[in-house]
Amino acid sequence: MGKSFPTQEIGSLPKFSWRTKPFRGMALNEGDIAAAEDWGRRLGVPGRSELLKVLARRADFSEADRKTIVDFSLLYAIRMGETAGAGLAENEGLDLVWSGEQARTEMYETPVSNISGFEFIGKVRSFDNKYWRMASIRGRPSYKNNYHIDELSFTARHAKRKIKVPITDAITIMAWSDNHYYTAKWARERVSPLRRSFSARREFTLDLAKIIRRVIRELIERQGVEEVQIDIPAATQYQSVDDIKLVTESFNETTRGLSATFSVHSCFPPKLGYRILFPHILDMKKCERFSFEFGNRDTYKRGLDPGSRAGFADLGLFKEYGYKKGLGVGVVHIHTDVLPTVGVVRDRALYSARVTDLDPESLYINPDCGLRTRRPEVAQRMLDLVVAGAEKARSELNGT
Repeated sequence: MGKSFPTQEIGSLPKFSWRTKPFRGMALNEGDIAAAEDWGRRLGVPGRSELLKVLARRADFSEADRKTIVDFSLLYAIRMGETAGAGLAENEGLDLVWSGEQARTEMYETPVSNISGFEFIGKVRSFDNKYWRMASIRGRPSYKNNYHIDELSFTARHAKRKIKVPITDAITIMAWSDNHYYTAKWARERVSPLRRSFSARREFTLDLAKIIRRVIRELIERQGVEEVQIDIPAATQYQSVDDIKLVTESFNETTRGLSATFSVHSCFPPKLGYRILFPHILDMKKCERFSFEFGNRDTYKRGLDPGSRAGFADLGLFKEYGYKKGLGVGVVHIHTDVLPTVGVVRDRALYSARVTDLDPESLYINPDCGLRTRRPEVAQRMLDLVVAGAEKARSELNGT
């Protein structure tokens, strides 16, 4: 980016009620339409009168109407990133943006719906009041559709900042699915139960990785995408050494033969922290940046000392293992509406540079994870804090 502490969002942003209700068969009310109008004005979304005209119907939306609603939802999300920091920072806007996964049901269901071999079996509560539909793999998976091509094409046409596309990785799809097909296949093998279980996970994962590689290759070849974020929230779900090595093997298989800038995002590790991933994740051959969460374990106190920045202890691992590439540092806890001050975010950014000894130009500042669980007002404030806190840290380095 050529600047200290560049900023990014990690992928998802909240969906407005006017985006979700038409797909749930629910009628819109005055509040929904007022929110579309108010936020559209605040974000400077062009052509929003077309959206308001569609929303005025309140119900019985056609397929064309729903496409218009999704397209404007993408525009609103892009503008949330590009206007972040307004009123708090001198220079507003994230350096690296995405359209908030507004065209996706969520990060698991969308890819699973577009890969053959899965059968949905019920809803599972993830956290807060968020639910996702779990699927069972019933046969060897195969490519069905490229589930990100239209989303990427639209985002690339409308974003004014550099973009990245977040892609759910094979490990996470495997870990969040019922592994019926591969478990049954490996049950016939004369090996230990632990070996059967791991072998079923590994084969499932690597079959998925080949499909995801095809999806990414098409995004590169057809849309010229330059930066891809591989999302691995389930990186620490299985904690054996073999499973941690599989995280790396899966990434390498997914990115094999592809030319783009690849980063990895993971979040919310067990009490052991990120140490469980080291040194194995450093064998991810094409990973140019790891983006991890730290804000949720930190204090809300000002300071650049280890006590004040207790949540950032795992950053020392990167220095310990001689890591010299990029790092995305989560500075805002995304499962609470309790927000840090700009000064605390500034201190978290500066402390990250001090602990890792990395060049601040390679230290990206971001929320801990995607913001889809928050209300739009809170999510926007979190993005504002990321931009303003990074700017304050940048000024401190420059002596201004």
